[in-house]
Amino acid sequence: MNRRIAIAFLLSAQAFALCQCSAPEVVAPLTPMAHAQHLRDDGRLADAELEFKRLADQGEPRAILELAETQILRGHHADALALLKPRLAADVNDAEAAGLLARAYDGLGRIDEAVTTYARRLTLKPDDVTAAVRMSDLLLARGDPDHASRVAYAGLKLHPGEPRLLVLAARSMLARGRVPTALDLAKQATEAAPRNADAWLVLGQVQAMAGDLAEAEASLRVALEIVPDGRDAQSELASVWLEQGATDKAVTLLQKLVKTLPGDASLWNQLAVAKHKAGNSDGAIAALDMAISLQPRRPVLFRNLAEVALDAGWPDRAVQAAAQARVLVQARVQDGVTTPELDQLQLRAIIAAVMTQRVCRHDHNSAGLEQELLTAAQKSAIKTTPAELTAAANTVEDAVRAAVARCRAAPAQGK
Repeated sequence: MNRRIAIAFLLSAQAFALCQCSAPEVVAPLTPMAHAQHLRDDGRLADAELEFKRLADQGEPRAILELAETQILRGHHADALALLKPRLAADVNDAEAAGLLARAYDGLGRIDEAVTTYARRLTLKPDDVTAAVRMSDLLLARGDPDHASRVAYAGLKLHPGEPRLLVLAARSMLARGRVPTALDLAKQATEAAPRNADAWLVLGQVQAMAGDLAEAEASLRVALEIVPDGRDAQSELASVWLEQGATDKAVTLLQKLVKTLPGDASLWNQLAVAKHKAGNSDGAIAALDMAISLQPRRPVLFRNLAEVALDAGWPDRAVQAAAQARVLVQARVQDGVTTPELDQLQLRAIIAAVMTQRVCRHDHNSAGLEQELLTAAQKSAIKTTPAELTAAANTVEDAVRAAVARCRAAPAQGK
């Protein structure tokens, strides 16, 4: 073989080898189910939902579950509920359907049904940490810290050191008044997840409850370093500052918060407390009016309004607010307020109102005062005795003084 032929042979061999290496790889087409899942993973939820519906109509076994998952992701919880409820009824051991149905109830705000269905999910799949976390969280929101702690502890047996469960266990124990246990759990949570803002938040809350205000402030600052706009951490920090006597700092922080979250009634209520503590009763009343406009069925807001109005020299308004709180409590609205507490508050407001009216019309004759007070109390359906009237009257001297000052200033303001 001469040199020219040899070179040609080598070049042809290299070309053949190159063609062998660069041959296109044959990719199998996606199945219809995989294609729909790809659409969902790509964020094309509406298109994915249409594909899953088509597959469900064709009898694809997993299509209903995948369709429900997609509807939940789109916020269409009622549609998912309609799919899943009969499926779980037909097979109570369907763990996937139970998990998705719990999420659908959860998204609709149907807490009791969500809790029951999360419990079903955990019975079928005990190691579902996300279900345990959410169920415990909902139980706390429902005001059942005992059950919440049991769920959290059961999860921790299967997932020791899981930060989310440690946080919920700490919150549950704090709600039960078990402060030392809550403190230990919260410290474990921060050690397990030092960049978890919720862990530092609950540690700060426990420290504040224990009276360790400096430590609480430090923990809350760590939480805010991790999540600077954390609503709960800022709210808790404002409470700590109030306890420390840094009222102006608390008011400033809360004013910033309500501007950011103007629809949060709890923040307006907290701002009212801070302004009242700062001596700005009118500002506190304005903040409570805003809170009530947002949540008009919360007895505690009307209770707080009655207290502030009484201190500010508006006994008639205090009577009305206390009466509204009583109506709500009697209608079984649960808000940590009791009827006896409200009866006593309204009685004090009635006494202040009657005594203020007498002083402002220059009626200093005490004859008939006791009977007038008893009659006013009876009209408000408050049972009391002369001795109880006297005891309550001794607590409203400052309120009467403030109210009298207002009525005496009124003519001068009108000139």
